[in-house]
Amino acid sequence: MSSKRSKTTFDWITKGSDIEKIRNQWLEISNSSLPILIVGERGVGKSFWIQKSIEKRNIPQASIIEFDFSDSVSFDLYLNKIKSTKQNITIILNWLTKAKKDDLVSLQQWWKSEKYNEKSKVFFYWEIHTEEMELLNQKNLYSEFYEQFKSFRFELPNLKKRLSELPLFVHEFLEEANVSLNKKITSLDEDFYIFLKNKVFLRNFSELKDLVFALVGFSSGKQIHWKQIPIHFFENSLSELNIQPGISLEQYEKEIIKANLIYTKGNREKAAKLLGISERNLYRKLHEFHLEDLS
Repeated sequence: MSSKRSKTTFDWITKGSDIEKIRNQWLEISNSSLPILIVGERGVGKSFWIQKSIEKRNIPQASIIEFDFSDSVSFDLYLNKIKSTKQNITIILNWLTKAKKDDLVSLQQWWKSEKYNEKSKVFFYWEIHTEEMELLNQKNLYSEFYEQFKSFRFELPNLKKRLSELPLFVHEFLEEANVSLNKKITSLDEDFYIFLKNKVFLRNFSELKDLVFALVGFSSGKQIHWKQIPIHFFENSLSELNIQPGISLEQYEKEIIKANLIYTKGNREKAAKLLGISERNLYRKLHEFHLEDLS
């Protein structure tokens, strides 16, 4: 993607009113020196939003100190660097729940002494992955840190909650893939969108991007055609059923039929064989569950 394009509002993809409201609030508080917390599942764009805030503040990359507690690098080295710097700094924390307790205490002590220091200016960002929230909601040192550093809290929705914007994301990733892979593909068959709307993206937008790049790399011409993609290309693309109490057999049956139809690209004969039922019986089930559009 060109640098000129990266500065457009389209990069944010904020067609939905809720996400646009979050974006506007995010940019509004970019001038605050209080900690900014961003929460969300993997691949929803937390790092991207932080980068946009940094651009809004015109913060030079040289003044950014990013620490990922899942790395094995000593935290003391980073803290000493933070304490010794003479310039304004921006701190980005990631995977706090993997931090050693001594490191958290040291960081808290430094922040208590620094946040009211008028001679220095510190911008503080903190990423939280949704899977960390259970630990942060418990009564422990991590939850104490969470309470202290959540001055501004933003939560980004996952891809399932932004399906109306799916075509925009696909178009954006298509353009990036074309530039990266030197292709000229402009669109996907409509059948792909049926598949994408029903697929479970465990890594959300980053997984969607990887899939689009793979499709572009595999294909030629100006459009990616559903029937030209080998069936094994989509193996493991549909997650295993998440068995939960309180859900009827009828609902599971519908989901199993839907998954197999997507897997076979709408081929009823193949889907019926995989399901172990007759094609006539499958046709009846499609009508019963209102799944005719998938075939």
